[in-house]
Amino acid sequence: MSANAAGRIARMPAWVRYGLIAGIIAFACTLAANTAVTWLQPADLCRAGPLIVPLLSLGALVIFLAMAAAAGFATARAGTSRPDPILAGVLVGAIGGCALVAMLPLIPGVEHRLQELSSLCPGPGSFGGGSFATPPPGGILGDVLQMLVTILVGVVLAVGAASLGGLAGRARRSQVRSGEKP
Repeated sequence: MSANAAGRIARMPAWVRYGLIAGIIAFACTLAANTAVTWLQPADLCRAGPLIVPLLSLGALVIFLAMAAAAGFATARAGTSRPDPILAGVLVGAIGGCALVAMLPLIPGVEHRLQELSSLCPGPGSFGGGSFATPPPGGILGDVLQMLVTILVGVVLAVGAASLGGLAGRARRSQVRSGEKP
């Protein structure tokens, strides 16, 4: 990284710096968790069972919330004003939500893999149990609306996590200032 780039990054507000870093990590984890079903061989997925798909999504959600909280914590710890951890959360939520948009071209491959697993993995609790069936076609407007609602919910969750992280960051900062032991 050049000295100019490092200087530009250092001049950014803390909420932008930490929100971008945490948002990019949340984006990558969300995208990876939702497309991981296409990476493994069908036989391996049959052995793992259908629980792996929701567990990957849950893991991505936990990482997303942890990144939002970390961005809020770091922003508040940097000594910024009150709304800055919230802004960091909005940025993490927006960037993490972009993973859903980036997944649009990958959705047919994921749906194809889940259909393939339904036929290859028979038995109770398999991928064909109905819980992973594709939703009925709602048209492009329905898909876009559903995606926007999901992104909005993600932003709200990220703001909440960043706010809590910001409170913890302020408390930690005041502890360090007063010389208390952690």
